[in-house]
Amino acid sequence: MPTLMTENTAELILVLMIFACALLRWPHRHATSGRALDTEGWLLLGLTCITMLAMPVVDVLVPWLEFADLSFSNPVAWLGLALGTTALWLFWRAQGDFLHHSGGREMVAHGVYRHLRHPMYTAMLLWALAQILLLQNWLAGPAAALTFLAVYLLRMPRDEQRMLERFGHRYLEYMSRTGALLPRISRRHDSF
Repeated sequence: MPTLMTENTAELILVLMIFACALLRWPHRHATSGRALDTEGWLLLGLTCITMLAMPVVDVLVPWLEFADLSFSNPVAWLGLALGTTALWLFWRAQGDFLHHSGGREMVAHGVYRHLRHPMYTAMLLWALAQILLLQNWLAGPAAALTFLAVYLLRMPRDEQRMLERFGHRYLEYMSRTGALLPRISRRHDSF
């Protein structure tokens, strides 16, 4: 049975994970895929900062969001820690694989990209779920999931289209063997 985790500990863990994510991003802050953010991108980035950074920190530091607290569940918080840790690892790994294999200029199909076309979106989804489970607040928790949904619906189709235009048939083949957010489970029909 897992050790008891308190509500304050769970919230503090999420804030520490936010700082860890920022530290993971810092060395690569200038490395991008070569495209500038448009207005929608800036708005989504701002929304992400508010719901996945500011709201958890506010929830921990000031009592403004206490009215929305749910009854705290220790096992739920431990699951949130597991998902958040996985999100941090995936974020770190995807960033490293992208820069190592392409420098941001080529199509990447190695490392975690061998299984996922969009591991950064997957990390964001895992983070949003972890935030729900660690904060256990009906306002601050799901805010991250709504932001993920907006990013997923607005940006991912454009990212896919951009990659199809840039890499054509190679990207179509890559799409056929990898999942967008979850690894594709393929059935092999081997003949004997």
